[in-house]
Amino acid sequence: MIKTEEILIKGGKNKNSICDIFCYEPENIEEVSLGNLYMVAEFDANGDTNHLINLISSLIKREYYSASHRGPLDSLEASLKKANLALNELGNQGNLQWLGKLHFICAVISKEQQLLLSQSGNAQAYHWREGNLTNITKKIVATAAKFHPTKTFQSVISGNIEPTDKIVLTTPKLFDFIDTKGFEQLFDLTKIELISDQINKTLREQKKPPHLSALLLEIVPEQNFVTNQESKAAFITPPIKLEEIFQ
Repeated sequence: MIKTEEILIKGGKNKNSICDIFCYEPENIEEVSLGNLYMVAEFDANGDTNHLINLISSLIKREYYSASHRGPLDSLEASLKKANLALNELGNQGNLQWLGKLHFICAVISKEQQLLLSQSGNAQAYHWREGNLTNITKKIVATAAKFHPTKTFQSVISGNIEPTDKIVLTTPKLFDFIDTKGFEQLFDLTKIELISDQINKTLREQKKPPHLSALLLEIVPEQNFVTNQESKAAFITPPIKLEEIFQ
């Protein structure tokens, strides 16, 4: 079971900054093996591309659940390739104003409790387990020099998750107002509802509330779940792997 808490704040006067959150669950028995799909996005838009977030999210969702026999990893890779092709087409039409302004993170939690994750721009993901909070996207955040439409989404992180784990998917502006140490201390609250409330309170108290979106996920154990002490680890196990989508 997965609990979710959404933080979506559209503050200030910048009407061109767009933030959104998308959560999808299997709609039929064929899709159950693919698990849940989550996306968090921020985009500094202009008139020609203010639909970009909805375009990408709808392409990824439709492709991801279109062929359940492929399995979660192959389905996610196919979805990201589809999104990259659409973004490249925009570039071929001469529209590159969006490049470097899109912060997008896409995550899958499969039926087998495997986490698959890819990101673009400076969107970030954090994983919490037993007092340890780790930025799991730190090594794959692209530099501006690497931005290219066909490589908007390049790598997929994979790893196992366990009951009571927490995952945070967020756009970058969150950390303009909450430092890493303060963010880690929030997890002393244990419940994601309380963590979400505290983040919202901090952001609402700002004179100029930011544009940002964040999604908190908690893996909730089944009622009959028995913790295996020997299987516990300080981080996602097995170790995170980076798998290149493009050769």
